Amino acid sequence: MRPDVLTLHRFYESAIGNAVCELIHARISTLWSIRPNATTYGLGFALPYLDRLAVSNDDENPQKTFALMPAAQGVCHWPSMQNNATTLVDEYHLPLADSAVERLLVVHALEHTHRPAHFFREIWRVLAPGGQVVVVTPNRRRTWSALDTTPFGHGRPYSRSQIYNLMKEQMLPPETWDTALMLPPFRWPGVGKMMRITERTMHALGKNMGGALIVSARKQVYGALPKQYIQPRTQPVLTGFQKDLRDKKDAE
Repeated sequence: MRPDVLTLHRFYESAIGNAVCELIHARISTLWSIRPNATTYGLGFALPYLDRLAVSNDDENPQKTFALMPAAQGVCHWPSMQNNATTLVDEYHLPLADSAVERLLVVHALEHTHRPAHFFREIWRVLAPGGQVVVVTPNRRRTWSALDTTPFGHGRPYSRSQIYNLMKEQMLPPETWDTALMLPPFRWPGVGKMMRITERTMHALGKNMGGALIVSARKQVYGALPKQYIQPRTQPVLTGFQKDLRDKKDAE
């Protein structure tokens, strides 16, 4: 079952949710390319991460941020004290022009899609040539995907090889990857502080230990089309009259 927007909002308002956002955002920041005056879209429930992105902006590199929230999840006003920058969307038919997005952050979205290939094809359509997408999804091999006490325990989790193959098939070849949330989602007092303390040490032991899988890719424009999008070529059949006319032209 997909968590609704209020459930997600309450989670990120909690102590463990704040720690989760901080740790994942730190990994996302290492993957983002520096693009002055870039416009960043969030798809799914990316509001806490877009908030941190806005705080990290400087006057020399201002960035606009917008949030696209799936209809099955619900939508809320954001930012709270400014003009609304969110909209309700169908994730398979985004209300954006072709090649309109420079950077896209996908959080709490991929694991809930029933048609992941169509989902990534739509992302490819709206990305500008060379545009970057960063996808955050539960790691299939870790306890965060097995426990439904957090939003990462809902939907379909992915392994790194699964998401790599899926994205490459849709002309979004991954460039790099990382993970976050090394400590399991315990409900102990002070777990947020404990997560922050242990994250760096456990990450050094092996980055695949994280409960959140983070993958960065760019739109490939000149690569070969996947097989399912290639139309079979047909050879025209010549009538007897057309064949005689062709032979006459060849003789001349």
